[in-house]
Amino acid sequence: MYLEPRITASPPKIKERIDILNKKRILFFIIIILLICSITVSAAEEIMPLNEVKAGMQGYGKTVFSGTEVEKFPVEIIDVLKNRGISGDLILVKTYGDKIEKIGGIAAGMSGSPVYIDDRMVGAIAYGWSFSDHRYGLVTPVEDMLDLLEKIDLEEEINSDLDNRTDLKNSRLNLAKNLAASSSPLMVSGLNGRALEMLKDDLSHLNLKVLPNNGIKESDKSTVRPEAGEAIAVQLVRGDINVASIGTLSYIDQNKVIAFGHPFTNRGEVDYLLSRAYINGIVPSEEQPFKLGSPYSRLIGSITQDRGAGIAGRLGQYPHIIPLHISISENNELKEEISLQIVNDEFLLTSLANSAALQAVDSSLDRIGPGTARSRLKIMGKGLPDLQIISTNMYYSQKDIGSMALYDFYQLLNLIARNPFKDINLIDIRLELDFQKTDSVALIQEAKVLNEEIYPGDEVEVKVTLHPYRSDVFTRNVSIKLPDDVEKGVATLFIDGGYTGETARPEDAETQTQSAPLNEAEVAGHKSFESMLKEYMKKPDNNDLIVQVYPAYNGSEYTESSYPSPECEGAEKTVQDEKREDNMQKEKAEKEEKGRSSSKEEIKEIFSTDHVLEGSLNLEIEIKEKDTAESSEGEISAKDEP
Repeated sequence: MYLEPRITASPPKIKERIDILNKKRILFFIIIILLICSITVSAAEEIMPLNEVKAGMQGYGKTVFSGTEVEKFPVEIIDVLKNRGISGDLILVKTYGDKIEKIGGIAAGMSGSPVYIDDRMVGAIAYGWSFSDHRYGLVTPVEDMLDLLEKIDLEEEINSDLDNRTDLKNSRLNLAKNLAASSSPLMVSGLNGRALEMLKDDLSHLNLKVLPNNGIKESDKSTVRPEAGEAIAVQLVRGDINVASIGTLSYIDQNKVIAFGHPFTNRGEVDYLLSRAYINGIVPSEEQPFKLGSPYSRLIGSITQDRGAGIAGRLGQYPHIIPLHISISENNELKEEISLQIVNDEFLLTSLANSAALQAVDSSLDRIGPGTARSRLKIMGKGLPDLQIISTNMYYSQKDIGSMALYDFYQLLNLIARNPFKDINLIDIRLELDFQKTDSVALIQEAKVLNEEIYPGDEVEVKVTLHPYRSDVFTRNVSIKLPDDVEKGVATLFIDGGYTGETARPEDAETQTQSAPLNEAEVAGHKSFESMLKEYMKKPDNNDLIVQVYPAYNGSEYTESSYPSPECEGAEKTVQDEKREDNMQKEKAEKEEKGRSSSKEEIKEIFSTDHVLEGSLNLEIEIKEKDTAESSEGEISAKDEP
């Protein structure tokens, strides 16, 4: 007998169960994939402690010889050298194999190449010897390098700067004179000529070679996580100009990375750009072969630690950078613009920015010679007054107007970055320069006071004769108002050009001899960043005409105290006598200080001109009492003798 199958669920319910089952299967596969990825991300290389490393052990290293492919090369342990490195012990190794023989040994740029024994990492290549057998090198033990990972997680470190300087000092003592870090030279694109030479000089203290290269590579297409042995670049400048050091990635632990095996700048806590790098090839050299390569434009993270055992940072975490935009015009016609991103390092910023600015100027002008320039500099940053400052000036040079026009750019940027009072978080820097081939410079040749008589509260009228370079003289009438309570008598009128600067004033000597009150002392100079910046910003421009009056100053008269003195000279002083003398001294000091403060009130006017002004004149004028003044004939004048 045929029995029909028993249907326990309707077709819609069966379909619903199948959908649920499929969803569970998909979820299961997703979990498996996530677990695999998690294991891949979190897995760190197995290491071999230094106490297990013995002479004669055979292993291999990993690096990139060309392009981006990581290749292996044989390594033999020669010995362990105690207390020879910045961080402690070093491992002496010999490298060999076809690749090593072809390039001539360990090349600069192989620093950070990991070394393995029995597939366990023992350290990374860090040093080699110049003018020697380059197959031999020194390896920084992996245990010292792993200490860098702990520092990444620390927000603050005590005496980190002092430790860094001590490390650098010890390295010079412990390492042989011809022992050189196997780091790549700084690869620079977009700089040439004297701008490149300037950068070399400025960075010479880092013991890094600065070499030109063919520029930054387009964004790498790799979606694979970086691996040990891969070529990386630590970028200091990116954009129209690029500055980067190329080395090798040593170790990865989740999103933390270690590289180089030796310091880059040895600055401790840093904030540098990190990217992959492309190796064009290895250049042979008797001194030491070196990798020639270029950084990729796409960033993969940041370097946050730079210490004796290497550099370390994080993947996927990007540093704070400072945008710099420079525009160069000639006769108000835009010639060139460059845009950069510079790392936020107070000791490198000024040098990197100034070299970039000089390159922009030289590329635009295509000459080194005379001319006039006007500048406008805008710097934005947290910690600046109103979050920004704007500085303008005018420059002239008969020899090199290009570098002259960058004077205030360098000085002001250096003042902000290196000030000893507070950290300024720079946000944006913009420099505009306009050049002209004209000789817009003039000499202050003569000055005449036009007033027949001068009284307190008067406007002193002055006719100033200016002599432009190889052109006809012309005059400029200016005036300066005297206060109603100005000191009567013979005063001094100073007339200065902004380029020459203010000549010595009577107040200069007084300032040097001033002393603090009894039982007090204070340091001379500025006591805040705001004070430093204010003084710099109030300096006259090079094209300013400065007129200043210094009234007669009789000093604060001291009247004898009514306190009685001892009856006879040889009598012993009583306690009351000593108190009276103390009070007399305090009374005198207060009067002198009052006199000084009143004399510090400036009677000064600044007038802008179309010429950079050189020269300085001073003449005497008489400020009379209104009720006793007698008329005088003629003009009071002063001339600049030829």
